[in-house]
Amino acid sequence: MVEITINKFKDVDIPKLAKFMFDATNNTVFLDDSRTIESIEQSFQEMMSDENEIVLIALNEGEIIGALRVHAGFSEMAFTAKWHPIIHHGETREETAIELIRFGKKYIKGRGFTRFEANLSPIRREHAEVYNEYKSWYEKAGFYRATEEALLQVNLENHLLSPIQPSLLEGFRFESIDNVTNEDIEAPFFDSFTHGRDRLFLDMTTAQQKVSFNFWFRRSRPFHRAAIIALKDNEVVGFNLVRQDDDSAEVGPVGVIPKYHRQGIMKAVLHESLKRLQEDGIKIAQLEADKNNDPAISLYTKFGFEELYSQQYFAWKVV
Repeated sequence: MVEITINKFKDVDIPKLAKFMFDATNNTVFLDDSRTIESIEQSFQEMMSDENEIVLIALNEGEIIGALRVHAGFSEMAFTAKWHPIIHHGETREETAIELIRFGKKYIKGRGFTRFEANLSPIRREHAEVYNEYKSWYEKAGFYRATEEALLQVNLENHLLSPIQPSLLEGFRFESIDNVTNEDIEAPFFDSFTHGRDRLFLDMTTAQQKVSFNFWFRRSRPFHRAAIIALKDNEVVGFNLVRQDDDSAEVGPVGVIPKYHRQGIMKAVLHESLKRLQEDGIKIAQLEADKNNDPAISLYTKFGFEELYSQQYFAWKVV
């Protein structure tokens, strides 16, 4: 009989769990030459002090047959780790996966969360078969597909920006995000995103959207100087967040309020942001975009961004 336990990593037999994770993903599309039992153990040990990292473990006669990692560090929403649950290969694989996911739903509902998200990423051609398997698991467990996004990347060492700087219209100017408060950004942000094409954001409740805003615009993780706010007469009309990670940069979210669409604001903002990244020796910039957001993707590709892979989000709303 299958038993499912809810655990913090400080209470887990980490070597045993790491070996299971390695064995269950060995000789699959998830195989990574740099991924060893030791490296998995180390990543779990780093989670031991994080009370918000939870792992649901399915056991059969004391042996691990499945595990589902859940991050519960936000209000309103809980998230699975990418490509979870990890399930043993055997006759009860699907049954175990669905049971773990359903158990996770009960757990997050009991904790007071209102939304549960699963992220299947990355998805490349070689992931087609396993994606269909995971999609089936989540749908049978009551989830629905919330969106599909593209992860886009530009190599700033090879891509030459246009020497002609796109200009802002008279009355507009750039400002560092460090000089603009979240209170001044919040209303323009919601104006931009609630009228935009980001299906994942639009699928959230207002309270969940506010959680996302607070996470994206948190000041505890510094912004790069390429993070730019566009102002008109001291009113925020556009924004582009950028954070550095070694010699690469995470770009986004990006937005312009509807009132100023098609006035070249985002083109000018992106050009200025990427120019600053190049000046500072940043080699790679990445951003995410809803695959249905054709205008945004068209603009990004003009700046040299190319799709690396797609990622699918599945969600369950607590009722």
